Amino acid sequence: MRLSSEFQLRSQQERVDILANNIANISTAGFKASVVNLAEAYDPQEKAANLSLYGGVPDGAALGVGTGALFHGKRIDMSQGIITSSNNPWDLAIDGQGFFQVKPPNGDIAYTRAGLFQQDKDGLLINHQGYALQPEVVISPDYGEVQVKPNGDILAMIDGKQEVIGQIMLASFTNTDGLQQISNSLFLETPESGVPQTGTPGSDGFGEVKSGAIEQSNVDLATAMTNLIQAQRAYQMDARLLQQGDDMMAKANALRR
Repeated sequence: MRLSSEFQLRSQQERVDILANNIANISTAGFKASVVNLAEAYDPQEKAANLSLYGGVPDGAALGVGTGALFHGKRIDMSQGIITSSNNPWDLAIDGQGFFQVKPPNGDIAYTRAGLFQQDKDGLLINHQGYALQPEVVISPDYGEVQVKPNGDILAMIDGKQEVIGQIMLASFTNTDGLQQISNSLFLETPESGVPQTGTPGSDGFGEVKSGAIEQSNVDLATAMTNLIQAQRAYQMDARLLQQGDDMMAKANALRR
């Protein structure tokens, strides 16, 4: 009984932590909410597998049947957030499917929906974390007015003539649920996600790029707050059950003496 209550308590704590992180990032551009997966603990073998996150069930311990729901990992909700306008032409949002490609210092390619870009001192287009957009785009100070078209073309006035100086490419995956989240808005490919397919914005399977726009977090505050309150109450109830169980065992031990 105590073992079952301890695992349920941990499950609710995981749920509270994940929901609280979602709410904390409600203003983070391109943030994708995590969705908690709870599984019915209906069989000792299944429970042992589900509880691998906590080191499994101790030898000789059986949780029994009908011991409640246990934490079974999480997945990322990749649904699109609301797109809002901004005054920065290098704020880019994807209206539809796809990810921007950026290059962290370790040389890997990371994928993000947060298109908060700017120019560094050399004119290289980088995101808000300082990672260069891939393929790289360099904006010369000699260029005139620069604009980004929905198909990803980057145009600039050169000697009084508008020319294409760069191209934004997007990436997509057959299984976005398989992506590895490495920060609040950055992801890496994994064997489960499959290799990325790249293409131009607006082409088959890819959304268009909107300049001067930001994709907001896809966290729904009302829903997240409701779920957090439910998780907190479930945690408190499991904690009380655990305490009551300890009290009963203490009384039983005292009677045996």
